Amino acid sequence: MPHLRSLRAPTLLAALLAAVLLVSGCGSASPSEKKAEKSPQQVMEQAKKQFDDASSVHIDLSTTSTPSGGNGVLAATGDLTQAPAFEGDVKVVLNGLTATVPITSVDGKVYAKLPLQTKYTVIDPTEYGAPDPGDFADPDTGMSSLLTQLDNLQKQGQSRSGDQVLTTYTGTLPGKAVKEIIPSAAADQTYKTSVGVDEKGYARTVKITGTFFAGSDDVTYDLKLSDYDAGVKISAPSA
Repeated sequence: MPHLRSLRAPTLLAALLAAVLLVSGCGSASPSEKKAEKSPQQVMEQAKKQFDDASSVHIDLSTTSTPSGGNGVLAATGDLTQAPAFEGDVKVVLNGLTATVPITSVDGKVYAKLPLQTKYTVIDPTEYGAPDPGDFADPDTGMSSLLTQLDNLQKQGQSRSGDQVLTTYTGTLPGKAVKEIIPSAAADQTYKTSVGVDEKGYARTVKITGTFFAGSDDVTYDLKLSDYDAGVKISAPSA
């Protein structure tokens, strides 16, 4: 009997070890089963698609810098739809003077309520150094196009922005692309850019730094994107 017990002990130990290995094996996935992490380029492509597919997006573009002369856009805040259309306020500087102008862009026309006026009139925004904000929705030249034109794109890390955790990606944008959004940008320059993407893959912040005003140091524009797919409807104002 002692001999029988001595045989059972290693057999029982082997069975226990096998069970442990089986359980641990079931709890871990093989490398091929693990979900592959998206590359920075794939993240930007997804963020662009979600912007382009959204019925509307609220945008907030601003800078704390003001040029000493010349014309330019200092801010644009409002709702953008894929109609395309825009409704909000645009802050411009004209020969050193600043003004915030209510703007509606719809059906290829830009309506503005200019200072000292009580009604909207149709304007040519290029006369004020501003783009047609409705064009921000263009998938080829608008805001979302910036996401897929970044060179030297790299993933940096995570940070908290309000109640959101954002992953930051950095790179550089060609001036020609930036100029479509901010006309005072220099087409022959490059612009340092960072993009904050939330856990669902939506672009939430874009920070662009470089030369925007002659005779000025580098300027930073901050773009915040929110309220995706809010279902905003925009119509032309009564003239």
